[in-house]
Amino acid sequence: MWGGHEGDAGATFVVGDDAEMHACADAAKTVFDEVEHRWRTTGAGGKALYEYAEQRANVLGWRLNLDIKGHRVSDFPHAIYKAGNLGDFDASPNPGLWILEIQLAHPTRPFGAFYEDLLV
Repeated sequence: MWGGHEGDAGATFVVGDDAEMHACADAAKTVFDEVEHRWRTTGAGGKALYEYAEQRANVLGWRLNLDIKGHRVSDFPHAIYKAGNLGDFDASPNPGLWILEIQLAHPTRPFGAFYEDLLV
């Protein structure tokens, strides 16, 4: 927290040598990067971004968790002041106001990976 405002970023780090776990963590970052690029180049709205994220996750062999669809940045903690989900937002998100969250799951094994950061 800085000046009463939160920072919100996260990534999955894998310990060990399970190749699928490493691939899942890499895929979470890849899908994030692809969705962020789509936002930058097309101005797509939040709903469209998460539809695209789901398509990209499926192509890469993972399941996207659509229960978590990003959020606005607000006063800390955002769980109290939450202003809506990015994935439910039709308009194009403004830079610096929205956290894009990508949570992937293995299609059959009980693990997943996570990557989130501010859209800037």
